[in-house]
Amino acid sequence: MILRPARPDEAPRLAVLWRAAWLDGHAGHVPGALMDARGPEHFAAHAEKYAGSTTVASEDGELLGLIILGDDEGEVVQLAVARSARGRGVGGALLRHAEERFSGRHDEAWLAVVPGNTRARRFYEFHGWHDAGPMTYAAPTAAGVVDVPVLRYVKPLL
Repeated sequence: MILRPARPDEAPRLAVLWRAAWLDGHAGHVPGALMDARGPEHFAAHAEKYAGSTTVASEDGELLGLIILGDDEGEVVQLAVARSARGRGVGGALLRHAEERFSGRHDEAWLAVVPGNTRARRFYEFHGWHDAGPMTYAAPTAAGVVDVPVLRYVKPLL
């Protein structure tokens, strides 16, 4: 497995991977209005929008996962791993990449996770992140903003 910057021509494949992983972690845990707004077209547009800040994990041409970083804020905007690649260290490698990239530039890295996504919460805690408390994420949609209750997970950086 290698980690590398995403290529613009990969956006359609990244959108499919991202949407599948997002649905796995968010279905039943976020407001219905947000689920309705997160169709394939949303992920296609955002995969293109974030191409420059996306790192992918790949192996033999297969996309195993992606991480989108908000460098200015020290935020992990999105971490997504293909269902077939889970349990193989892909998510951990991508998360370490983010921590290394932010180290020396931010005191801590952070991300938002929905409380009901217990699989993701266990994963982050296993990797040394902790729940710093609730916050509300204002998710933009074509119909307006949907307020989503999330937990802010943080990891101090050396």
